[in-house]
Amino acid sequence: MQIRVAVLVLLLCPVIAFGNGYKAAEISEDQSSLILTSSDGSQFAAPRFAEQVAYGRPLISPDGKSVGWLALYPNCCTSYPIPLKLVVLDASRNLHTFDGIKLAIFNWCFLPNSNSVVYSQTVVHGSDFQHFEWRAVSDRRLLGKYDYPDDEAENAAARKRAPAWVRCVKEE
Repeated sequence: MQIRVAVLVLLLCPVIAFGNGYKAAEISEDQSSLILTSSDGSQFAAPRFAEQVAYGRPLISPDGKSVGWLALYPNCCTSYPIPLKLVVLDASRNLHTFDGIKLAIFNWCFLPNSNSVVYSQTVVHGSDFQHFEWRAVSDRRLLGKYDYPDDEAENAAARKRAPAWVRCVKEE
């Protein structure tokens, strides 16, 4: 009897683990809080880092097993906070943070495989330069990087030859 129960538990564990994930991520109107809804319908507040003042651009991975958002921080030289970290929470509720080359992260995406993210970084004002990083979520490993230079002609050429993974990040 005990063996049957043990086998049943082992068979159900993958189903239970597979059921973990996220179905919604909602930012408050003032961006000061982010409520995450897990696949079982339970809700909880997204973690907040020291000095973080707001949340931005929440996305759920294509497979629903991870959710991510931008963490915004005060900036000395602007009247608004800027996104300095990409945060991803996996199905086991492990946090994975990305800050690349320490510039603002204005846009990002999960790639279709849900195992990696791409984000773009740039200065706050006055440049067409953009830096892109493609990273594995699980270990933060750099899988690729690409730049759009500030020079207008070089920037246009770089955009034409950008790798497919760069196009995951939507232009604004």
